[in-house]
Amino acid sequence: MVNDENSGNEYLTESLRLAAGNTFILFLGEFLYNLILAIGSFFIARILGSEGYGAFSLALVPPLSLVSLMSLGIDTAATRYIQKFLAEKRRGHAVRVIKASLLLRFGINLVGFVSCFLFSTQMAQIFTNRAELGPYVKATSIVVLFQGLYSLFLAIFIGMNMAVGASITKVVYSISKTIISISLLVIFGMGVMGALLGNIAGYAISLVAATAFLVISLRRSGNDEAGDVGGVVAELLRYGIPLYISSIVSIAVSIYQNLLLAYTLSLTDIGGYRAISNFSVLISVVSAPISASLLPLFTQFYARSQKLDELLDLSNKYTAFVLVPVTMVAMIFSRELIYLFYGSQYLFAYRYLPLLLAPNLLSGLGGVTVPALLNAVGDTKANMKASIISSVVLVATSYILTVVLGLGLWGYLTSLLISSIAGTVAAIQYAKRYVTRVVDVRKSIGIYTASALALVAVVPIFYIPIPRLVSLFRLVTGFVLFILIYIALSIYARIIGEADIKFFVTAFSKFPLVNIVMDVLARYAIALTKLVNGSRRGHKNLH
Repeated sequence: MVNDENSGNEYLTESLRLAAGNTFILFLGEFLYNLILAIGSFFIARILGSEGYGAFSLALVPPLSLVSLMSLGIDTAATRYIQKFLAEKRRGHAVRVIKASLLLRFGINLVGFVSCFLFSTQMAQIFTNRAELGPYVKATSIVVLFQGLYSLFLAIFIGMNMAVGASITKVVYSISKTIISISLLVIFGMGVMGALLGNIAGYAISLVAATAFLVISLRRSGNDEAGDVGGVVAELLRYGIPLYISSIVSIAVSIYQNLLLAYTLSLTDIGGYRAISNFSVLISVVSAPISASLLPLFTQFYARSQKLDELLDLSNKYTAFVLVPVTMVAMIFSRELIYLFYGSQYLFAYRYLPLLLAPNLLSGLGGVTVPALLNAVGDTKANMKASIISSVVLVATSYILTVVLGLGLWGYLTSLLISSIAGTVAAIQYAKRYVTRVVDVRKSIGIYTASALALVAVVPIFYIPIPRLVSLFRLVTGFVLFILIYIALSIYARIIGEADIKFFVTAFSKFPLVNIVMDVLARYAIALTKLVNGSRRGHKNLH
């Protein structure tokens, strides 16, 4: 019995280490991907000018909208079932899922490509209200097929615990798209069409790389029987349709949000909102890889019927331990961030940023882990219901706060937070069917408190009389000081211990530079741990 328990604990620790490693690889890929695309977008926008860049952006709206409308939740289904069958040592079934999902995605998106090509003018009118963009939409119609396959390959790689494959695919896309687009614009002077062709080429090249990576990986692991793929399609659709309904609801709500902003806010406020919204992308660079890694991790344990409660507890703690302080730092340094990225003309928007980022604090209550858990156990209907509840609350509260009460952007951002809370509470209620305790409230409160106290400690930095031009110094100094204080408080409050510290060191030991930073922080944390433990032992002896 003891051996079984020790074996289970070792398996849990090793799986978490693998997930942490995959998360970091995905984070690195996500960071490089967004950085390269941002640099490319800057140059493309400068070359095309505002009118040309607007035409370029709008021409991609119809094909990308069709991809969303035809997703059917296949990507998430593929990730879940591949990981499930691999955990159950049924590799042949996993290969069957890969083949079935690729065939299903290809067939559905092929129909979308043909429709977009044949009815490009009508699509341009429907999605952009500009029929004159029809020729551009026709040229980009192949994106319906390419982007659908591209996103599916990413899902397959995550399901196979091949984060390297997903990151390589994304980075290859961003590099090839940027280089080819700029080359067609600068060397050949192709204007909008050149930028669009560069985007298409980026997808094509990344798909070639992804296909090669997948084929080589499957060959190396042996030739298992794959079987007939027909029966798998129905199972993929059964699992994915509820997720698809959720995405359709999200698309409808997004359209409503755009209309609400357009009718109730000034152009200045809309511009400020769009600018600060990009900082949500910065947080997602951290949260998205974590979320992507959790689905296969939970699936793996659910398939083996092992320690789902303990895994959720640890995942909640580690996810919150990273995301809560990152969000709080971005909130308190909102003015510095806005100034660094956008300059003084956007400083009026910095006061809105903390409220926009506030929903990310729900990671301490399972906001990231619980949806992944529900997908892993196959209860996609629960996530669908939680999403619908969140959407209904958003529509109702945003109308009341923004239109009826006339609170403008403050009202809209408040409604986003309220709807996020409603969706998270609903998801937690559904998750109680599968685990005894969804959230360890004591640990969550400890993480929130440690983060808040660490922020209070760095407030004096704002009173250092340095010019705005070197505000990066203020930001970096404040962040380093915050991390040191946050770790100290977390150790004192027993949020983390030596086992957690060793886990982080081991998980990132194979990554150059990162392992050096982790080692320095670990030495600092272990020294503090020994100091705190020694102090507590001395206090007990006195009594």
